[in-house]
Amino acid sequence: MELYFFKGNENILEGLKGKTDNGISEEQATAEVKIKKIQDSFLKVLDNKNLSFLLGSGCSSYKLESDEFKEIGIPVMATLAKEFYSLPEFKTQKEWLKKDLLIDVTHKNFASNLENFLSTLHSLSFYYSGISELKKNDEKFVDMPVPNKINSIIIQARNFLLKKCLNSENIKVEEGDESIDKPLINLYKKFYRKLLSRNSTLPKLNIFTTNYDLYSERAMDLLGIHYVNGFTGGISKFFNPAIFNYALAEKMDLSQSKWGVIDNFFYLYKIHGSVNWVQADGENKLFNVKEIQEPTFDSLKDKESIMIHPTPLKYNASLGSPYSDLFREFQKKLMLSNNILVTIGYSFSDEHINNLIFQAFTIPSFRLIVIGEPNDINQIGKLLELDDTRIWIIGEKWPSGKDNYIPLYFFKRFVEQIMPDLTAEDLDKKMETTINNLKDLLR
Repeated sequence: MELYFFKGNENILEGLKGKTDNGISEEQATAEVKIKKIQDSFLKVLDNKNLSFLLGSGCSSYKLESDEFKEIGIPVMATLAKEFYSLPEFKTQKEWLKKDLLIDVTHKNFASNLENFLSTLHSLSFYYSGISELKKNDEKFVDMPVPNKINSIIIQARNFLLKKCLNSENIKVEEGDESIDKPLINLYKKFYRKLLSRNSTLPKLNIFTTNYDLYSERAMDLLGIHYVNGFTGGISKFFNPAIFNYALAEKMDLSQSKWGVIDNFFYLYKIHGSVNWVQADGENKLFNVKEIQEPTFDSLKDKESIMIHPTPLKYNASLGSPYSDLFREFQKKLMLSNNILVTIGYSFSDEHINNLIFQAFTIPSFRLIVIGEPNDINQIGKLLELDDTRIWIIGEKWPSGKDNYIPLYFFKRFVEQIMPDLTAEDLDKKMETTINNLKDLLR
């Protein structure tokens, strides 16, 4: 285990040694001491007044260790791109893109990022102004005009992402069986359950995520945690950013108008959109973004606009609602005094998000905690080179020759080993078991 905890470019774990009194190896004892050092520091982070988390795609990428690392979650963007480009049904389109439009999907800008590929296609689509013709043209791909070819590829890539992020096969539960992705759901539940241990008198946590999937929502629903995600309404839920200024409160004193924000409450910002957001007209609605409660691939694949990625370009698309509203909230929270942002599973590959984070360093009290691995080619490595003690980088060097190893900066080990557990988790499990047993008695 080559653990690190950088404050600036100083590894504060350097030189720590563990005692072998309990019959364990020196290496294991040292690892435990170092992890305890990280835990103690992170416990203080949870008590910070203004605290936000940014969850990247790595958080929903989950592999079962006991089954040759079978993927049950959402693959990271690089894996998704590689899979899509290698699809047999994409072969003709790939050849046409390279020959006629000089777009080579093996280029570094596209090879590991399907979002960049989609953004480029959207820009070309606007350039050729062929969007309105798409629905009218049912020809084979080779016979389509250029604008229609571009748009057909956009829909093909978008629906590929949609199907992957819905992850229906692993989520589907047959009667009497458990869903295949239950370990990932349990991990998200453990993450949010641990966050509930934060002092209830402090401002409520902000959870920002670039993920399109619904694992955060599903986990919080199962735990009975209330959250604001920007949508209001009952039967029909439409986007309204004003809801982020509200909190769910309970009456503390029946004889007076005294209220207190409930403990189990979070703000959830999906800054790249979600698989269950669609464009829809609503009566007296200023925002035409609707949240679908039971999303399925068949019900979403033919929608005019599924909001699972900013278009036409991330930077430009963020100027329109709902992205402008969500990014504005992100920037507003970053600019609060004494604010800490913790990033997990985020590779710092999104220029727009990075710019907002870097701008926050103009606030002397801002701190950034990165759960990740710095190297010579990624942005985390460049952050390390800044030697700013306001930047903490926590993780573990990936051991060479161990492709299936799970380092400390993976979401699973971060939740299980770094996040302090101050909740009565055993009691929670007993309560959950009792409730399920009571349901059986009532049938």
